[in-house]
Amino acid sequence: MKTFLSVATLFAILCLGAVEYKFECKSDKHWNMKRGEEALFTVQLLSRADKKSPWQIVENRKVRYLFSENDVTRKAAFFTTGAKPFSIKVKMDKPGWIQLRCNLYDDAGKKPATYKDRYGTVRQVAGGIGALVEPDKLEPGIKEPADFDAFWKSQRELLNKHPMKAVLTPVKGTPRFQIWDVKIPCPGTRPVSAYMSIPAGAKPKSLPAIVYYHAAGVRSSHKTSGLQAIQFNVNAHGILNGQPKEYYSKMRDTELKGYSHAGKEDRDTVYFRGMFLRMLRTLDYVKSRPEWDGKTLIVTGGSMGGGQSIAAAALDPQVTLVSAGVPAIGDHGGNLAPIPRRPGWPQYYYAKTAKSNVVKATSYYDNVFFARRVKCEVYLTTGLIDRTCPPTSVWLYFKNLKTAKKNLEVYPCGDHGGAPQTIGQKRIREILTGKSK
Repeated sequence: MKTFLSVATLFAILCLGAVEYKFECKSDKHWNMKRGEEALFTVQLLSRADKKSPWQIVENRKVRYLFSENDVTRKAAFFTTGAKPFSIKVKMDKPGWIQLRCNLYDDAGKKPATYKDRYGTVRQVAGGIGALVEPDKLEPGIKEPADFDAFWKSQRELLNKHPMKAVLTPVKGTPRFQIWDVKIPCPGTRPVSAYMSIPAGAKPKSLPAIVYYHAAGVRSSHKTSGLQAIQFNVNAHGILNGQPKEYYSKMRDTELKGYSHAGKEDRDTVYFRGMFLRMLRTLDYVKSRPEWDGKTLIVTGGSMGGGQSIAAAALDPQVTLVSAGVPAIGDHGGNLAPIPRRPGWPQYYYAKTAKSNVVKATSYYDNVFFARRVKCEVYLTTGLIDRTCPPTSVWLYFKNLKTAKKNLEVYPCGDHGGAPQTIGQKRIREILTGKSK
C-alpha cells in the first residue's frame, strides 16, 4: 500500500522580533516528476504583526535562493520580494532530487535574518520546496556486503550468550501507570537505559508494546505513559536518565562529541554497533515482560530514531509495525552512485574523501540494506527540502522494503523538522486502542 501526502505550501511560522514571517512555496506539478519535465516553483514572503492579524504580502525584501540537483550541483542568486510571487522554471534530466531553498536577508543582502525558536536556538528565516525525479530508478551507490546477514547473526548470538539482568528503579508515576528507570547490561557497550511505563494492575499477556527510539543528540529518555500498552522510551546512548542539563551538555562535549562518526574505520567499532545491540536488547526485554500479549510489538522514532526503528524491524522478525519519520542511517554511498547525490545522515564520506575501509565498515549499518529484510507494516515520512536525511535516501528505504504494507508521506515543503508521522501515528493509535481493522 502506498499513500502519498502532498503538501504544496510551507506553513512553518518563523518569528523575527515581534513580526512573524513565512515563505509560501508552491509548484504547478506533482512532486513525483519525469525526467525532462518542467515545473514552475513560486515563492511568496508573508508576514503578520501578531497571531490575530491577517497575513500580508511582504515587498522589497532581499531573499537568497539556492536551486540544487541532488544537493550536489547548486546555483544561487538573490531576488527582491514583490506583489507577485517570485517564480523559477526547473527541471532535471536524470533521476534524483531537485529543491529550491530560500533565506530572508537584510536590506543590503549581506546577512541572513534570524530568529530564536522555542528552544532558544538561533535559526535563519527560511523555506523552500522540492521534488523527486523518477525516484524508482535510484540505486545504492555501494554494494551490500556478502556477509551482511552473517555479521548480524553473530551479533545476535553475542547477545544471546549475555544474561539479561534488568535493574528496575521505580520513579514517580500516576495512580494509573507505573514507571521505572530501566538498566540492562549489554556486551561490549553501555547498558540499555530507558523509562518504562505499564498500566497499574495489568494482567499477564494483556498488553501490546511500543518502543520509542531517539533522534540524534544527547538527552535523557522521556517518561512516556498514558496508553494501555507497555511503553519503553530508550536513551540512544545508554547514559543516565533524569540528570541536570549540565550532565548532558558535558557528555555531548566530551565522551559523545562526534559520536556518529566514531569508530567508522572498522565494522566492529562503528558507533552504531553498540546502539543497535542496545536496540535489540531492548526488544528482548520488552518481549520477556509477562504483560506483553505476544503479538503486537511497535517501534517508532524520528531521524536517528527512525533509522533505529528500520534496523530493529530488520533484525527482529517479531516487530509488527514501524513508524519512522525522516529516517537516518542510510544511503551512505549516495555520493558514490553513478549520478552522485547527497548521502544520508551521518554523511560518513563524500566521493573525494571516501576511504575504502570506511565505505566497507559502514555498509553493515546502511538502512538501504536493512530495509530489504523488513517484513512488517511500515510507515515512513520525508521532506523534500531535508538536507539531513535527504528524500533520495528515504525513497531508497521505501523502495527496498519487501512488505506489501508500506506507506510514504511526502511533504514537498518539509525540512528535517517538517515531515510529521501523521499516517503512521494514526495507525499506531488505531492498533493500541483496538480500532484496527
